[in-house]
Amino acid sequence: MESEPIASVVVPTYRGEHRLPTLLEALANQDVEESFEVVVVVDGEVDSSQSVLRAYSDRLNIVEILRPESGGVVAALNDGFAAAKGRVLIRCDDDLTPGPDFVRRHVAWHDPGSLRAVIGPTRDVFTDSTYARAYGRPANERALAGVYARPANHRWIHWAANNSLLATTLARTGPYNPAFAFGEDFEMGWRLNEHGVEFVIDPHLEVEHRGPAPSATVRVPRAFVSGASHAYFAQHHPSFRQPLQVTSVWGRATSATARVIRTRTAFTRLGALIDRALPLFPTPAASKLVAFAVESAGRAGARSIDDVPLSAHQDAYALQRKEEVRAHRPTRWGRGSTLP
Repeated sequence: MESEPIASVVVPTYRGEHRLPTLLEALANQDVEESFEVVVVVDGEVDSSQSVLRAYSDRLNIVEILRPESGGVVAALNDGFAAAKGRVLIRCDDDLTPGPDFVRRHVAWHDPGSLRAVIGPTRDVFTDSTYARAYGRPANERALAGVYARPANHRWIHWAANNSLLATTLARTGPYNPAFAFGEDFEMGWRLNEHGVEFVIDPHLEVEHRGPAPSATVRVPRAFVSGASHAYFAQHHPSFRQPLQVTSVWGRATSATARVIRTRTAFTRLGALIDRALPLFPTPAASKLVAFAVESAGRAGARSIDDVPLSAHQDAYALQRKEEVRAHRPTRWGRGSTLP
């Protein structure tokens, strides 16, 4: 009988036919000696993702799971992890580009019986634009610096698109919480931390992320959804203490804006206006303009959780996913469309 794979790389994908080839090519060129499987969960039969998987079936041990209708990333992840047979479970989103040592390094961290969670940071890859120069790249550099400086007891907040743990650890802590249609990574990281799991951030596992927000039109409403998800998390985990916010002119101004602009749709429109205005501003001012809108949207999203039913936020999250997929869909010119 064939031995079980040393690792399972679980890939949730939604309309991923344009993203999967780069990922699968990278996984097909891993330098690990042991066998591993790639569990791809196609979240809704809406494109040619299955054809892409078949094209790599002779180079990778692919386990394909097809969900006839999209159920969201939590359902896709839980289906993938439930089907995985590897000793080490590796989460890898379909818009990442792992290096050749990706699987080997993840596996090396996990001694049998250890209680450890490994995080690989992601570096955003942008098409050159005013938004990328003014906000996208600098914001990602600041975020990465924050990841690497994070003290050990707070590393769990970076649990996201590139991570790993033992299958026995997942069995102990439980799968992703289906109550969280958004903010599922934050909630999962918290529960792992509460179970005494040791978090490791490995700079050698930093990978390219090919799907960052390409514009303020996408980034600003994403902040609204993120703010709502953090507020929803705090409601369900009262023991979590939010850090105290320092009162400042900037904070008061973003809070005031959040009280005036109160919906995700309105912040989408604001992001589109900012995109049109960015070329008119010098880079420092353009950066502040986007940052102000992003923070205001996050505050508005957090406040809205008290007034808007969770189902409405879940619908907004699903819409956000569709819009972001469209924003990154290649056109005949080879670039993504950023239409709102």
